[in-house]
Amino acid sequence: MNFSVLMSVYKNDNPEFFKIALNSIFDEQTLKPNQIVLVLDGPVTKEISNIIDDFAMRNPETLTLVPLKENVGLGEALRIGTTYCKYQYICRMDSDDVSDGKRFEKQISFMECHPKIDVLGSNIMEFANSIDEKEMMIREVPQSMGDISRFSKKRNPMNHVTVCMKKSALEKCGGYETCLLLEDYYLWLKMIANGCKLENMAEPLVYVRVGNGFISKRGSKTRIVGWKKLQEYMLEHNMITRFEAIMNMIYICAFVLTPNVIKGSLYKRFLRK
Repeated sequence: MNFSVLMSVYKNDNPEFFKIALNSIFDEQTLKPNQIVLVLDGPVTKEISNIIDDFAMRNPETLTLVPLKENVGLGEALRIGTTYCKYQYICRMDSDDVSDGKRFEKQISFMECHPKIDVLGSNIMEFANSIDEKEMMIREVPQSMGDISRFSKKRNPMNHVTVCMKKSALEKCGGYETCLLLEDYYLWLKMIANGCKLENMAEPLVYVRVGNGFISKRGSKTRIVGWKKLQEYMLEHNMITRFEAIMNMIYICAFVLTPNVIKGSLYKRFLRK
């Protein structure tokens, strides 16, 4: 089964992390993608350009570059990028994480055996410096559609960087839209509302870097605005009650305003395994 990988990179990304991420989705995979769609979200640094040029020279038929004149943000960059994906299956990847070497082999095989599934994700392992670290946290997500739907009322039910999804499902729900740091969560809600089938594998298939401003990004007050948009969408589609929406807003406001030191402890104790 042919499939595309969708990734976005911008000028502030770490070149070394980007190189590792790029290698992990092609050179180190047992099942290599037929296409890698790389969106340049505005002008990038020479270091990043050199890495792209080197990869393009080695894999000219695989890489599809989508250079944007200016930085538009992740949601819009991914929306544009999906229009360049040639194949029915699209796997997401971030520019600073690391995919397991058998990730695509396992996910594509699963999708072939379960044709009714529209989106397949997995758990993730979170690391600070190296994927060889002995102690890593796991972000577990619910596996079945019913559990995913229930979980989505309060928290993001999918690990974005792990998903393999049908392009037809993206088109059915309107695709990516800007939602102020919550583009992926918004996408899953739209898919659930439009009758798409989501599932997660229990096995972690991606290593996610958390030492790169991970906690501070979750302290952005912009997240509160995006969270409000999610509540409005869920209310409009009868996914939650008014009381649940109010409680969700109280929770996110309290969490965002919590000092980063305490926030890090909360992640380890309550939100991660």
